[in-house]
Amino acid sequence: MKQIKDFLRQMMLLYKRFLYLLARLIETPDKKTVFFEAYQGRSVACSPKALYEEMKSDEKYRGYHFIWSLRNTDREDLKDYDTTVVKFESFSYYRALAKAGYWIFNSNPRPFLKPGKHQVFVQTWHGTPLKKIGCDLEKTGNALTKFSQIHKIYTGESKKITYMISPSAYCTEKFISAFRLKDVHKEERVLTTGYPRNDYLFRATKEDCAKIKKKLQIPGNKKIILYAPTFRDNQYSAAAGFELANYMDFDLAKEYLGEEYVILFRAHYFISRKLDAERHRGFVYDVSGVEDINELYVISDILVTDYSSVFFDFANLKRGIIFFMPDYLEYKNHLRDFYLDMDQLPGPVTGNQEELFAYIKSFSKDFKADEKYLNFNKKYNYLDGPHTGKKVLDMIIEN
Repeated sequence: MKQIKDFLRQMMLLYKRFLYLLARLIETPDKKTVFFEAYQGRSVACSPKALYEEMKSDEKYRGYHFIWSLRNTDREDLKDYDTTVVKFESFSYYRALAKAGYWIFNSNPRPFLKPGKHQVFVQTWHGTPLKKIGCDLEKTGNALTKFSQIHKIYTGESKKITYMISPSAYCTEKFISAFRLKDVHKEERVLTTGYPRNDYLFRATKEDCAKIKKKLQIPGNKKIILYAPTFRDNQYSAAAGFELANYMDFDLAKEYLGEEYVILFRAHYFISRKLDAERHRGFVYDVSGVEDINELYVISDILVTDYSSVFFDFANLKRGIIFFMPDYLEYKNHLRDFYLDMDQLPGPVTGNQEELFAYIKSFSKDFKADEKYLNFNKKYNYLDGPHTGKKVLDMIIEN
């Protein structure tokens, strides 16, 4: 059965490759057409969204045409005279890629999707890495991709890159290593500018936050904990996909925190199965379907995460961060390992639930970022601000 599935998968890839080659024969690249994709077509979010919105608001880009790749194309909010939506991996998708003068992605596209010599490929990536990525991995692959394939994917990506966006000198160093950019003499192609996607964190108003809370039906008299664990590379099944990585006992959490807090649970975008939050209605809200995580950041008082990169971005807000890592040794020794030691993180680390809840309660009393937290931002977030998107566009778009 596995051999049949592998054969069918290879046939489908050949078919998609053929569609792209055909599209390249039909279309001619246009410098005023810009193609955007976030999380393999799952959403309009991250730095591609920030750059799209910046272009839309700047008269300098009047006359440009914008194309979004999405798995779900039913998007009234994107129907505009200058914006088109194409279905991810349809023939229209490949034609759009062949026509666009600029490709703006936040993750790795298919290996066979290679831009032509008159096209500019901008890799914004989707976060500052805590866990090792790409060619820096030394331990294992994940449930879908073998170790050797991961190296092949990232070295292949390095050959496509025209520009790569980085939020810090630290991140630039990791990108150059993880994508082996020195091997293709592209280390200077990493633009250390800050992350466009974090512009919103500096622009959001109290009115914006009130609208978001109203939309999510969150009571105004409760403090908000954003719980955002990442996926586990080895927890996958063909039937259900990657498993939900919920290590928190919500019954116990409600007992400790229910009077003062609500929890927003945000699963990694790889997770397709929803959290069953019905038992905890009014205390736990599954916000995995909220397209832009920035909306969750700006309304949250505390972030609880594990090995996800979300805390780098959230730290711009100077609000409480707690690292809940009950499987730390397994993750470090058998899955990914890390770029940073845990004592460098801008918040306490624990694998114990009662200790986690105690930290949350201690943060409820006028949290103030300490010197360690502020120094963390000086090293990893020193370039983020309200106008990073404009700065990036001025560097990548030829006018």
